[in-house]
Amino acid sequence: MHRFFVDPSCIENGHVSFTGGAAHQISRVLRARPGEQVVVLDDTGWKYLVRLDTVAVDEVRGSIEDRTPVSGEPRVPVTLYQALLKSDSFEFVLQKGTELGVSTFVPVQSSRSVARAASSSTDGTRAVRWRRIIQEAAEQSNRGRLPTLSPPVPFRAAIESAAGLAVIPWEREAGTGLKAVLDEYVDSAAGISIYTGPEGGFTADEVEQAHSSGIVPVTLGKRILRAETAAIATVSAVMYELGELG
Repeated sequence: MHRFFVDPSCIENGHVSFTGGAAHQISRVLRARPGEQVVVLDDTGWKYLVRLDTVAVDEVRGSIEDRTPVSGEPRVPVTLYQALLKSDSFEFVLQKGTELGVSTFVPVQSSRSVARAASSSTDGTRAVRWRRIIQEAAEQSNRGRLPTLSPPVPFRAAIESAAGLAVIPWEREAGTGLKAVLDEYVDSAAGISIYTGPEGGFTADEVEQAHSSGIVPVTLGKRILRAETAAIATVSAVMYELGELG
């Protein structure tokens, strides 16, 4: 069944009004008809079973038939500080990170972020596209809340904002494994922060700065992973250790 996030203001007196992209998707793309059902998410943790009453190009409305809490959110918030990557790689991280349960994405301008990726991160059009990717992934994966997408920040600001347990996978770290760090983790509302690098990885100086700020360098094993693979592998491992992947 198709899922749509809507602003809570669109839900009133047992009815839902669909606007913008959701209305277009229902009326023009799906070509839905009155009487069909969809699932509506209000970004506060609730989902609604909605029967469509009116489906027109400029107006889509439906009646709420059921309201239940969404169970797709992780217990512990995970923030992914992802160094800016080439467009398709960064979008892959947003999509798969959302599916896995990342709560907040923070794009990071690091020393080795390619110049085009860094410049495009401030483009308003690009931010709109990134949010759309996140929303579509959240709808598909039964998320109850949309992950937050923060504005891009310099590396120094990123490491200064670390909260809870913070780890930075690094290919030159050999002594401390991610699993060992997670095994000692005590659940906290502060959550877990993950710092993953750009193509070429973080520099030794950046990792030292992160370590001095309390962020733990960890190894992901003997293999060298692509930047986008390292991000998703780390998020997956964290979610597994938290009991979020079965």
